[in-house]
Amino acid sequence: MRILVVSPTPSHPQDAGNRARIHAVLTGLKSAGHSITLCLLDREKVAAEHLDSMRRDWDELILVPHDRGLEKPSLGGRFGLDDWIQPALEEALVALAARRPAFDMVLVEYVFLSRAFTFFPQPNLRFPAPVLKVLDTHDQFGGRDDHLRAIGLAPSFFFTTEAEEARGFARADLVLAIQEEERQAFEAYSPAPVLTLGHIPAGDRPLLPPRAPDGRFVIGYLGSANPMNTRALDRFLAALDLPALAAAGAEIRVAGSAARHLVAGPGLVPLGLVADPDDLYAQVDLVVNPHEGGTGLKIKTVEALSRGRPVIGTAEAFAGLEPQAAWHAAADARALAALAMRAVAEPALRARIAEDSARLWTRYATQVAAEQRRLASPAALRHAALRPRTLLVTDLRFWEERLGNHARIAALARAARAEMDLDLFFLGSMSEAERAQAQALLGGRARLFPTGPLPPTPDAKLPRGMTPFERRSTIASALPIFAQHLATHPPDAVVFEYIRLSWLRHAITQPVMTVIDTHDIMSTRVRNFDHFGRRHFIQIGAAEELQILSAFDLILAIQQEEFRWLEALLPNRVLMAPHVLPPGRRASGNGDDKLRIGFIGGDSPMNRDGLAWLLDQVWPAVAPLGAELHVAGEVCTAMPVGRAGVVLHGSVERPEDFLATLDIGVNPVFYGGGLKIKTVEYLCHGLPSVLTAEALYGISGGAGTAYHLASDRGGFVAALAELVLDTARRARMGDAALAFGRRHFGPAALAPAMRSLAGLARGVARPMPQAPLAASAPTMPNPVAAGPAA
Repeated sequence: MRILVVSPTPSHPQDAGNRARIHAVLTGLKSAGHSITLCLLDREKVAAEHLDSMRRDWDELILVPHDRGLEKPSLGGRFGLDDWIQPALEEALVALAARRPAFDMVLVEYVFLSRAFTFFPQPNLRFPAPVLKVLDTHDQFGGRDDHLRAIGLAPSFFFTTEAEEARGFARADLVLAIQEEERQAFEAYSPAPVLTLGHIPAGDRPLLPPRAPDGRFVIGYLGSANPMNTRALDRFLAALDLPALAAAGAEIRVAGSAARHLVAGPGLVPLGLVADPDDLYAQVDLVVNPHEGGTGLKIKTVEALSRGRPVIGTAEAFAGLEPQAAWHAAADARALAALAMRAVAEPALRARIAEDSARLWTRYATQVAAEQRRLASPAALRHAALRPRTLLVTDLRFWEERLGNHARIAALARAARAEMDLDLFFLGSMSEAERAQAQALLGGRARLFPTGPLPPTPDAKLPRGMTPFERRSTIASALPIFAQHLATHPPDAVVFEYIRLSWLRHAITQPVMTVIDTHDIMSTRVRNFDHFGRRHFIQIGAAEELQILSAFDLILAIQQEEFRWLEALLPNRVLMAPHVLPPGRRASGNGDDKLRIGFIGGDSPMNRDGLAWLLDQVWPAVAPLGAELHVAGEVCTAMPVGRAGVVLHGSVERPEDFLATLDIGVNPVFYGGGLKIKTVEYLCHGLPSVLTAEALYGISGGAGTAYHLASDRGGFVAALAELVLDTARRARMGDAALAFGRRHFGPAALAPAMRSLAGLARGVARPMPQAPLAASAPTMPNPVAAGPAA
């Protein structure tokens, strides 16, 4: 390919993260055999020798004059999308667009130069050759000023609104995010498909060998003097006990311009500028990154990992790397300082940090190598730009994310939108606020189709072939509406949430792949509820449930036990699609004198009964230890008030914020069936928890390390008391819970299923739109749980 790269930032020297990013991307494309023309704004006034380096490395360098004094915001203090576009660049782009042979790809660095896409092909060219337009974002600029102010920093560089940023994205065929969390943010409002292209430093230098032992333990930090770096570094050093560090035979060495304001003292050695990052990495045993706030990928974290150095850091420092270990997800700089002191005192912990850092780097490097190959392949890029469209069908207001089934659908939507374009067919009405919430979840390319009110039609003739359960569930007035929708907006696949809407399948008359997301095996839940004298709101037997499921082309199972059972009965029709959670803030308590034990849940019979048992049988033995029980969610409406040490929060707007204030989680449910979303939430937030066997249905492998499994009242009391009284045990189990949760329920766990679903959807021919159809056209391995033991 002949590739034109338009950039405000040079590729040489690689003395800043954005320069290293551009150099790595262009090096990868050049290595794949493509020619590179770099159109560079002379914004940073690069020295002559570095211009010569760019001329040597790339096929052509075009230097365009640029006046930074003209970079004035036009949107009331924020920059308009094209405020940095100047006449000299426009003139250069006109000339470049007129070249023959034409460029095959235009790669633009940063959204504020996206106007460059509008010059290709030339507007007056009658039969233009296709030009692939790819935007490398580097960072999120929509609302960046608000984000910086929120952490006490003045806005700098470029910042705009999300609407302006989305307008820039719309000019591209593909948008590249530098890390996964940023891709998720962009997908919420981008009109163009978003891919991830991570960063690996260019070059083939071998890993640095471990530092020669000399009886000291050396921690290193490398960073520039930008305000975000210095603020985080100062907070980290202030929380670090430097005299104790020195007394333990350790020290921290700080390199880069971030060290300029530091004064040497016990445990602290400012090094200042270094010619090469290896000048620091070669002399340290452990690297720290206490970064707080900000967006984008932290290049210094990646750089240190790539040199073979163990790294610990905050969650922000590892954003986009999908870390699993607790040492890669510290809540803030202060928490990281405590972790660093633990590493000084515990050689075994240092060994685990080294192993986890090496494992993380291997996984990340493999992933980025695949992403680089995709960028270098025109066929792969065009394939990524032409996505299948999937219709999500539900009557649940999942965008509220209040209940477990809400969380499941929201998680599925976030994962699916990475691989396909989503439409929503919602049975009911949606307010403008609800439409905005759903749009953000489903993505900027999604379309929403609420039915509006559905009047009862008791005398309607139902389609033949419906099972008794489906006949009881059917809203007949929805059938012709759904049939007309499919004819007017034909999708490649339809996903039904969940068996309670299976009756809508009878309105389908054209070829389309049908998928049912089970959430649960409902017949098992019915038996489980019956055993404890409760009536489940869905009433269906196993034979009828299997009859319905067998009518779908693909069945999504939420956990392994259900997958194995369904796959044995319906082979090659079942896809394992685990529930996942986005990376969240690790639970760190509320800073109160009393530890917080917590539970969150809806007002369901299993939650009410489980909490009643906990309050009667367990809490009287635990409350005297000085802890409080905090309960959130609609289950609070059924809870007795005035119990000593029990705090009822009611419904909370953001469950993740409530979970972050807890020290210990509990889930005492003893019936219900299916995966317990709250258990997954506890694990993914790093909460040490005490759980019943029912609370762990479909989850295994972490008992005694990542969570406590309590089989009776005595076990529940003993496990909970141990966590309340033993601070070290609580910390170790929290570390293990976070790693377990992210390994099994992090976003990456659902990605393979969504890629498979998208691939299968591509294989189904898209039907041509039709005229609207007439109304008339259309033994589980989970044994019944034991009751609570006194």
